[in-house]
Amino acid sequence: MAGLRHCAALRGGAVTGVAEAVDRLTEIRDRAVEVAPECGIARFSALYLTITEGIQAHLRSGTFFADNDYLARLDVAFANRYLAALRAWSGGGAPPEVWRMLFDLSAGREITAVQLAGAGVNAHINLDLAVAVVDTGREMGDATLDTASRRADYDKVNDVFAEEMDTLLRRFVEHRAAGGGEETVHQSAVARLLTAVVAVARRHAWEDAEELWPLPRRSDAWKAREAHMDAVACWLGRRLLVDLPG
Repeated sequence: MAGLRHCAALRGGAVTGVAEAVDRLTEIRDRAVEVAPECGIARFSALYLTITEGIQAHLRSGTFFADNDYLARLDVAFANRYLAALRAWSGGGAPPEVWRMLFDLSAGREITAVQLAGAGVNAHINLDLAVAVVDTGREMGDATLDTASRRADYDKVNDVFAEEMDTLLRRFVEHRAAGGGEETVHQSAVARLLTAVVAVARRHAWEDAEELWPLPRRSDAWKAREAHMDAVACWLGRRLLVDLPG
């Protein structure tokens, strides 16, 4: 991991558009795979890239989301939270604890690719998403959190995740049996379970955003709420990142 910490791809500044986010995530994934292919950054970045590409495709279609501008801005704000955590960690700073836990995970552990990717999803949704939702709404001058079609568009991202789940599992699930029907059934069950878990986590993230919305961005109350979200995500992350012998 020491070599990855010094990669320039992890130290880039904030992105300003969805296409730029896709390019940056591609660069991070490719560099991480080259330096430390089994690490959490490589595994989560690959998953995150797939989802972001799916969102980009729907934005380009122009018919999936009610407000493309809102969803694009939310996608960028969300991506920048992950990029900021990487930048802090690679520069020797202090990223949020739930991200540090994943980034610093030592090699040689009996942890699967799905666990690593899932730990990244946990950090990004349970810590970052609520902040990105509030920041985006305020940036757009919304009077309330759920102005117009905001919540409906937010929930449609669950559908994007569900669409991409089979692709994600083909990349992350290690097939111990050679293409048997039982494995296909197992993969389908895991896909449905993970899709449901993400939907629940995103629902809770919206509830966290409702708690953050009335708070001044740099207030002690905001910081306390964000620290609580980090602590909850850490609790979940420690249970995801357990060794699985064999």
